Amino acid sequence: MRSKTYRAKTMKEALTRVRRDLGGDAVILAAREVRRRRLFGLGVRALVEVTATDQMPPEVAASGLSTSAAPSGADRARPEGGATDPVPSPGPSPALRARFGEPLSRLHAMVETLSRQGRIDHLLPDLPAELVPIYSQLIESDVPEVLARRLVRHIDESLEPDQFDHPESIRAALCQAVAECIPVAPPIQAVAGTRRVVALVGPTGVGKTTTVAKLAANFKLAHGARVGLVTVDTYRIAAVEQLKTYAEIIDLPLAVVNDPSEMTRALDELGPVDLVFIDTAGRSPRDEVKIRELAEFLLQARPDQVHLVLSAVAGQRSLRAAVDRFAMVQVDRLILTKLDEADSLGGVLAVLGLSSRPVSYLTTGQAVPDDIEPADRLRLARLILRQEELA
Repeated sequence: MRSKTYRAKTMKEALTRVRRDLGGDAVILAAREVRRRRLFGLGVRALVEVTATDQMPPEVAASGLSTSAAPSGADRARPEGGATDPVPSPGPSPALRARFGEPLSRLHAMVETLSRQGRIDHLLPDLPAELVPIYSQLIESDVPEVLARRLVRHIDESLEPDQFDHPESIRAALCQAVAECIPVAPPIQAVAGTRRVVALVGPTGVGKTTTVAKLAANFKLAHGARVGLVTVDTYRIAAVEQLKTYAEIIDLPLAVVNDPSEMTRALDELGPVDLVFIDTAGRSPRDEVKIRELAEFLLQARPDQVHLVLSAVAGQRSLRAAVDRFAMVQVDRLILTKLDEADSLGGVLAVLGLSSRPVSYLTTGQAVPDDIEPADRLRLARLILRQEELA
């Protein structure tokens, strides 16, 4: 008998790990909430601790109590007469209740409820068995259930019968299905002798200034383009100094704009450049007033492209709010940053599938001018599905 203890943020995550490591017949022995001090003692965080085993202990089997992490036999079995009421499980024996206490009984009820509600055969009753792991993989990657069901249905309909026996065919079909949900834009183009203006906007802390520096350095060093920088981020402490440092290292002209009325003059002061990158102040998606102020700056700049910079670390709700609220500044492309810091990218996939804006670039670290690449839908799909690691 093999037993392990798991710690996770939620009970759902803990049970997923139990089933993955110990199998669908794993037995939950104990569960509790533990509190751990954060780094440097800055507050505490609550975790769920679950102890499970791959075999039912003798005393549990003798009592008739099932604490399996998988759906119980009562849920699967049906009487011959066609009745649909499940056979109730017997309760714990007095000896077992005395040994494990009332919390085990509550855990038993909770696990059975979660198993019944989360059963794949309930959500997708006619799903081929070969696609069940694919659905589980999507859920574990934080892909919303509705989208996960659509993806596995699409795979089910697109595969030939003989392909279900080949896991590599299923993996390839899944990757292709996810890639089709991701709109991608071509990279920025610099045309010699024609000034193009590109603005980067987005919430605070998503890495706009660093991304501007990466793009500017790559276009000058790798493509030989004449590049200029403009910053309107005069609110954040040392923001101008940060971009000025980058400009000095890369040897680029930089103009600082404090008011929308200064934008035309600032662009002209950059001289004969092929490409201008505008760095803007981070704005909360909830602050409509500040976003409207940002729109005034861009109205004067008349950019050829406006890229909304989004952090892959952010939750699905935050990403959707940013896409919706920054629409008033005429965003036409997205840049995904901090892919190296994200635990999962399923929420990103949900937002991309609903947004009409394509992804232009991905950033995978802090290094300038490295750690940035043009968006590729198949690579992003493989990253979302964890079929590929960041290089």
